[in-house]
Amino acid sequence: MNLAILTVTAFVSILLGVVIHRVYRSLWAGLAFPVVITALVWFGLPQTGIDTPESIPVETIAVPTHSDLEPYRPIEVPSHGYVGSEVCKDCHLENHASWYASYHRSMTQVATPDAIIGDFNDVVQRYRGNEYEMTREGEVCFVDMPDLNNPSPTARTHTPVVMTTGSHHMQLYWFATGARRMIGLLPWAYLVETQEWIPRDAVFLRPRPIHSFETGRWNQTCSRCHSTHRMGRFDERFGWDTQVGEFGISCEACHGPGAGHVQFRKQKNAAHANSPDPIVNPVSLPKERSVEVCGQCHSIFFTPRSIENADGSGFVPGNVLADSHLVVRRNSPEYVEQQAAMHYPTLEMLLNESYYNDGMVRVSGREFNGVTDSACFQKGEMTCFSCHQLHQPKSDPRTPKEWANDQLQPDALGDSACTQCHQQDQYAESHTHHASGSSGSLCYNCHMPHTTYGLLKAIRSHTISSPNIGKDRDAGRPNACNLCHLDKTLAWASGYLNDWYDIDPPSLDHDESTVAASLLWLLKGNAANRALATWSMGWDDAQSVSGREWQTPFLAQSLDDDYEALRLIAKRSLRSMPGLEELQMDVVKESTSASRQQRIRQILDQWSQQIAKNAMDRPELLVEQSKLRIDRVDDLRNRRDNTPMSLAE
Repeated sequence: MNLAILTVTAFVSILLGVVIHRVYRSLWAGLAFPVVITALVWFGLPQTGIDTPESIPVETIAVPTHSDLEPYRPIEVPSHGYVGSEVCKDCHLENHASWYASYHRSMTQVATPDAIIGDFNDVVQRYRGNEYEMTREGEVCFVDMPDLNNPSPTARTHTPVVMTTGSHHMQLYWFATGARRMIGLLPWAYLVETQEWIPRDAVFLRPRPIHSFETGRWNQTCSRCHSTHRMGRFDERFGWDTQVGEFGISCEACHGPGAGHVQFRKQKNAAHANSPDPIVNPVSLPKERSVEVCGQCHSIFFTPRSIENADGSGFVPGNVLADSHLVVRRNSPEYVEQQAAMHYPTLEMLLNESYYNDGMVRVSGREFNGVTDSACFQKGEMTCFSCHQLHQPKSDPRTPKEWANDQLQPDALGDSACTQCHQQDQYAESHTHHASGSSGSLCYNCHMPHTTYGLLKAIRSHTISSPNIGKDRDAGRPNACNLCHLDKTLAWASGYLNDWYDIDPPSLDHDESTVAASLLWLLKGNAANRALATWSMGWDDAQSVSGREWQTPFLAQSLDDDYEALRLIAKRSLRSMPGLEELQMDVVKESTSASRQQRIRQILDQWSQQIAKNAMDRPELLVEQSKLRIDRVDDLRNRRDNTPMSLAE
């Protein structure tokens, strides 16, 4: 398109130059005029070498193909030595196949029919008075929705979906905005487990809906980790022209640019016998460099915009991460430097959304921070690859889908990851005080408890720690003991830790001494702890230890929590309760508090009838003589920590 504009400009300016020459009898003026005009037009055009969407409005394409939509989304442009995973496939067929089966590969995809998981078959969804219609037209999915950028309440837009994010737990959808390669985010997410559309606001733990298209967010932020060799390419005159080496987390994200490796293998002869192969294997790197390969994404970091804009982030596997990334920690001495580099209103806001009071990570996707804070890394040789295996070996009996869930080594499903360094006979029942083979005897249930939140669930902490009731409580998080023993008090847990390991019990108040810890987190706690407790009540290991006949009334009350994400977690946990396996209930889209409360009363009535037959008397669970102590429940809820919380997962 640039060439066409220049051609027309040159032709017209030459004609005018001829006129100027004849009128003013000046050869120099006649020659200079077309040159100057053409140059001015050239330097005023976007220097991208591509057609710009402004010249062909996306709305004018009747039934577009994905090729037609390429000018309206980020594109793959292998450069700076990046060659793409298809080149790797030529020699590394098995490794390529296991990578292709992973969720890393499908983190970002062009929105082809094969990539899209959500239901776009003439589906209408309503949320907060707005209507969204998802349709398919040929090979392209469309959404007809309110135009949030237009002040008119009746304004709507019909736009194609051009890219997807995610494929494991949920999938998000990006649409063309028509402003070069800048894309917007559909305000809906598709949950893979339940196969349903959920408002995107509801899948993140935040106090109030944002309800925006987050236009340009992928170009500016998401692309840094959801693609390989991202080049933002932002120009204040023209906007985003985002390019990446490859969509998703590809081979070269972990192994580095492949061009040198390919050339090395092609030219391998006597002259190059002593030359090192430039490709990187993260498993073979020193522990500091090894974990930084994962840390380029799995950390809380900032990168200078000047570095990443045109040439990528500056980091390649094997490099020192700190040379290109500023990793943010709560107790880091670089507070002033972080304050200057961040994009949050205040550093304290980011820290509170990411860390507990003592600096332990509280959100998913920041595992690098947790691992490097652990003594097993600092004093030992633990790395990410002590547990995780990024390529599934032939000897692994699991299906590719089972392996891809967490990409764990088979041995890491038990204690073998820990006994690489720790002697097994030193950590038998005399250490665990739990029966061999029980969930309580597994190292990670005590030392990597589910105190991290993300993706509508609890995730294991990657900071290796030991249970300490007082320290965990003071840091503002649940503890490992009571995340399994949901029906026990903090006093009960601290008593055993004192008897077994001489850990001094903390000073506890009346509630902490008499009410099960999980109920304190669920009824009195902040939104983050309510989410962890709600998820844990649906966790198989906790249910096998604590039973599953008493949780229903507390989970039911969470169906009307102020936080939409909590309602979704509560509904999922309730489905693991007796008699509620088929629970169907809208908790975020068109339901109201009144309709939810009506359903809650029905669930409570059903539970009361069941519990009356069991003669339950558990004061610590607020059940006495088979009746729920509503007065105590209400008292605890009235003292709830209502501090607004957003977690930066």
